[in-house]
Amino acid sequence: MPTHDLFLLHLGRIGRPDPATGRIPWAPVPSYLIRTVGGKTVLIDTGNPASTIGAETAQPWSDHRVDVRPEDDVVARLAQIDLRPEDVDLLVSTHFDWDHCGRHDAFGPAGTESLVQRRQLSVARGGDPRAIRALWDIPGIRYTAVDGDTEIEPGLRLLDTPGHAHGHQSVWVETAEGPVLLAIDAVARRINLVTREVPNWYADPPEAVRTIARLAALAEETGAYLIHGHETSQWDALPHSPAPFRRPEQSAN
Repeated sequence: MPTHDLFLLHLGRIGRPDPATGRIPWAPVPSYLIRTVGGKTVLIDTGNPASTIGAETAQPWSDHRVDVRPEDDVVARLAQIDLRPEDVDLLVSTHFDWDHCGRHDAFGPAGTESLVQRRQLSVARGGDPRAIRALWDIPGIRYTAVDGDTEIEPGLRLLDTPGHAHGHQSVWVETAEGPVLLAIDAVARRINLVTREVPNWYADPPEAVRTIARLAALAEETGAYLIHGHETSQWDALPHSPAPFRRPEQSAN
């Protein structure tokens, strides 16, 4: 099986204050860059909108608190790997929540193609309030709808993982460190694996629980390293770009 180069891009942090303590449980906002054996440069998600840089909140997109520095912008992170937005051959839109498609505007001028599950694109175009049109409906981006699990190249495929959002997708990538499962928000935190519970604001909680079970079984059967969508302890222990992904010695997910 061919292996691909994977980079983890840190695009800032988001959180909401605890009503009782006022403490903010910060969560990372990741993006992922893959250089494929076939020569493609694939970017997965684009993170927070540019308006969040240096701001206290994500308004008008969300009431989340934000911690986003200039170097946390996806364009700046790409530059650390000597890449520009126009060097990205393919953008994978896992779903259209604001902290995942916030910088799609940087890729419109290049006419970048973006792969998105047909179901997510349909609900977004139908007015889903979570899919803020100003952030994803960008002139120049060419959306290609896919249906279900889809191979991009051998060792790199999209996984249909609905529940958190209708048409959410995750990514499977074979690396020199072994297989990696980028769960994105299908398994946002480690606790989701333990309790098999999700918040009631998910698009389809029962479907989300079934997706968690599927990804947990896949990771168990294959030995894939599962990277959560917003797990601080795991994210902080992993190497970020410009260094390539390395699997930690203690590889519990």
